Amino acid sequence: MKNKVIALFFSLLSFSVVAEPLTPTESLRSAVDRLLVIASDKSSTEADKKALIVEVVKEKIDLQVLSQRVVSRHWKKSTLEQKKEFIGLFTQVVVNTYFSLLNEYNNEEVEYLKVDIKKGKYAKINTRIVMKNKKVPVTFKLIFRKGLWRIYDFSAEGVSMISTYINDYKSTLKRGGLENLNKVLAKKLAKKSANKSN
Repeated sequence: MKNKVIALFFSLLSFSVVAEPLTPTESLRSAVDRLLVIASDKSSTEADKKALIVEVVKEKIDLQVLSQRVVSRHWKKSTLEQKKEFIGLFTQVVVNTYFSLLNEYNNEEVEYLKVDIKKGKYAKINTRIVMKNKKVPVTFKLIFRKGLWRIYDFSAEGVSMISTYINDYKSTLKRGGLENLNKVLAKKLAKKSANKSN
C-alpha cells in the first residue's frame, strides 16, 4: 500500500511539472542548484559525479541547438548519422567541461539578475557568481522548445561557450566537415579515457 501511495505522489508531481512549465529563471536555477549539489559532494568519485552531470546536461541543456550553433554551416551539409554521432561525442565534451568547472567550486553563490525574453522563445539571464574577492558576471541563454526552457549557451566575463568551441573546431571542420570532427573528437576522448585508466 505504501509503495502505491509513493507511486501516486510521484505521478501527480510529474503531471504538475508537465502542466506548468518552469520559467526560464526557474529552469536555470534548477540546473545550477543540481550542479552545485554535485560540486559540493566531496565523497563521490569522479565517475559518479560525471554520471550525475550527464543527467543534468541531457535534461537542462538543448544539446541539438548547441551542437548546430557550434558546427554552424556544416550542420546542413552533414548526414543524420554524422549529426547524431557529433551530439553524442559533444555531450561528453560538455560534461567534461562542466566537471572541470565544478572542480573549482568553493562555496560560491549565484545571484540571478535581469531576464530578457524575446518572441516567447529566447531568454537571456544575467547572473553573478559571488566570490570572496569579486563578482563574476555570467550570462545564460535559453531556448524554449518542446515545452521546456533549456540552456544552449553561457558567457563568463564576455567569453561565450559557443564561440570558444567554434574557434576550437574551425580548422578541423574546414579540413573535412563534421565527419572529420567526429573522428578527431572520438580519438581525443578515447585517449583521455585511456590516460585516466592507466
